[in-house]
Amino acid sequence: MKIDPGLLAVSGGIFLLYFAVFLWQKRSGKQNAALQFSNVEHLKAAGGSWRANSRWILNLLRTLAILFLLIGFLRPQKGLETIRTAREGIAIQMVIDRSSSMKEALSLQGEELDRLEVVKRVFKAFIQGDDKTLAGRPTDMIGLTSFAGFIEENAPLTLDHETLVNFARTIRTASRIEDGTMIGDAIYFATLRLISVDELLRKAGEKENDYRIKSKIIIILTDGQQTRGGMHPLEAASFSRDNNIKVHTIAITSDSRYNSRDSIFGQFFSLSGRQLDTTLLEKVAALTGGTFARASSGEELLKIYQKIDEMEKSKFEEHFTTYREQFPLFVTIGLSLLLLELFLSLTLFRKIP
Repeated sequence: MKIDPGLLAVSGGIFLLYFAVFLWQKRSGKQNAALQFSNVEHLKAAGGSWRANSRWILNLLRTLAILFLLIGFLRPQKGLETIRTAREGIAIQMVIDRSSSMKEALSLQGEELDRLEVVKRVFKAFIQGDDKTLAGRPTDMIGLTSFAGFIEENAPLTLDHETLVNFARTIRTASRIEDGTMIGDAIYFATLRLISVDELLRKAGEKENDYRIKSKIIIILTDGQQTRGGMHPLEAASFSRDNNIKVHTIAITSDSRYNSRDSIFGQFFSLSGRQLDTTLLEKVAALTGGTFARASSGEELLKIYQKIDEMEKSKFEEHFTTYREQFPLFVTIGLSLLLLELFLSLTLFRKIP
């Protein structure tokens, strides 16, 4: 419980003053009787009624009411939670392939899901942390872009990671009319987003001038190869490198090129999917100083993000505690006691002058 020391001193003084006035009134009332009698022995022998003998309850209620009101005046606060606030972080643009091939199956913890769903779950673990090795990225500004035949900005760079994860859930695989894998355009667009973050922070400088970007990276994940047209991935990578932006590339590949299928003629094997040529993705990563990795399961994808998480570290954290005001409770109790004292003085303990 947190209480302001200055308010505590003022409240203590007010309560002592009230107590002094209360004692003075009691003493003054005993010395100046309203009526005088020559002999009160018979009255003493008879004793007072229980109502008269219980009138001290009114004084107690008033004293407690004033005490609770004074405590409310102190504005007591209860510490709720410790929050980490960012002063320095990494700007990360997450780029996710949403082409139709992302509908193909990928395993994660023994469950067969489509590739895009696995990517969303791993993305959430990378951003917000999991119960094992990923601690999350609470101090980093992170944006989200998805691509197929064209680029879509799903979320701007932000520290609001809960909203970011919610936006990621809305990504769907591309329809036939918008299908494609424009890797070069995706890298170029992500680079522009990261370049603009400096201007973004400058505009917010009056309110959040302590926060700064330590470095900028792009993490692009795809299961396809560059579609004809658009910017060449190496040209886009050169643009990223010239702006001091690293590009980490991740390729999702199948465990096997073939699968078996039963028919009335027996079991036969068919070609499943395509063999992904990752040469271009490797060159993009090497050109910008990033890393390349391939994943054929959700578990492997988690390990890749763990490695990136270890490489791209934000050093700082600042802790502060939030408080909840408790004074309404004490003020409510104090006012209730005052009303009870007033009610009893006008009814049960009413005194006829």
